[in-house]
Amino acid sequence: MNPNPNIPRVAIVGAGPAGLMAALIAARAGERVVVFEKLPEPGVRLLATGGGHCNFTNTLATDDFVRRFDAKRRFVAPAIKALNANRLRLFFEELGVASHSPDGFHVLPVSDSARSVRDALLQACRKLHVEFRFNGRVANLQIDRGHVTGILTSHGTEPAARVVLAAGGASYPNLGGGESGFRLARLAGHTIMPLCPALVPLVARETWPAALAGVTLPRVAVSLACQGEARVAGAAHAAGATHTTATGSLLFTHQGISGPAVLDVSGRVSSALMTRKAVSVMIDLVPDRMIETWQAHIERLRKEHGAKTVLSVLASILPAALAKVVLEHVDVPVATGVARLSREQSRKLIMAIKHLPLTITATEGFGKAMVTKGGIDLAEVCPRTLESKRVRGLFFAGEILDVDGPCGGFNLQWAFSSGFLAAQNLMV
Repeated sequence: MNPNPNIPRVAIVGAGPAGLMAALIAARAGERVVVFEKLPEPGVRLLATGGGHCNFTNTLATDDFVRRFDAKRRFVAPAIKALNANRLRLFFEELGVASHSPDGFHVLPVSDSARSVRDALLQACRKLHVEFRFNGRVANLQIDRGHVTGILTSHGTEPAARVVLAAGGASYPNLGGGESGFRLARLAGHTIMPLCPALVPLVARETWPAALAGVTLPRVAVSLACQGEARVAGAAHAAGATHTTATGSLLFTHQGISGPAVLDVSGRVSSALMTRKAVSVMIDLVPDRMIETWQAHIERLRKEHGAKTVLSVLASILPAALAKVVLEHVDVPVATGVARLSREQSRKLIMAIKHLPLTITATEGFGKAMVTKGGIDLAEVCPRTLESKRVRGLFFAGEILDVDGPCGGFNLQWAFSSGFLAAQNLMV
């Protein structure tokens, strides 16, 4: 317990999912907690997650869940194991927020509303007398002989024995995203890994995606070859390697491509664009059908349905407009009969279906990014406690750390789990 009830033992910077979780867990331990939020209300980003539906976790087993963070998996493991998906669902159920998984993977509140999650956290915090201070800016951290002693705000100095930086990332600046938390960490002596948008739509040099704007492909594989690397998705998952291929749905936009398969590789593309003018991606339009299968399929069509046009064959599998794009790419007239396809044309057509190229010149930026890639260097933070290795009593949680996961509830689970773990170690 705090020996002086007039001095907050715990100050939390940021009232997003990580900050709210940290505040609640610390308050449950009997600490006086003050949360500082620059916006007029808490959890604004949380209200917008999943289109307002709040996909806050998923049904993967804990070890599989952790593996999806690839190179960061060892760092995130202690937090995810301290509060895994099942425990998080039980946690919210105890707060009155029941959850379900309509598709067997994504987990959402039964209310189908992110507001029910935000309000439950807020009400639980207020019942435990967590103090919220809105519309204020935290200017700096007070540090004395390597130990945090408080924070300096736009309204004055606030003493605190422990500080949790949970100020979020740079994504969605209109919902409070920015670099204020990174600035505070940098002032405290921490290294900030380069920031770039992740889980973000991509902008293409080619114009043909704009002609298909609004068209969705339910299952494709999007691949990125970076510095000579090109991994098969399944092998990357099995090895826990950094993914350069993602499978899922794809949406054509007026500027390029989006959808889960695109978003899951967008962080790698975004990072590569920091040092390159363009990055090439390949789209496998039918990932469940191998090249050899296509070869056999075309040979069979050549013998049994040679009079059919190549366009009609492709249009039975792909949207007709996209089928025309593919044929144009390999310079095959749309009226060409299957029987008249040369061996070389067949080969080029199959390669276009399996490796349709697209040149990415930009992302749609932090304004459209769901998360931030980059952040506080993980080498400077203890993964078992999330305490700074540079400043005693300073903890981190959520997007401010150099952790970003794929689509599907991974990033919200990380926010809640990291807030939970940090708060657990505040009192140690």
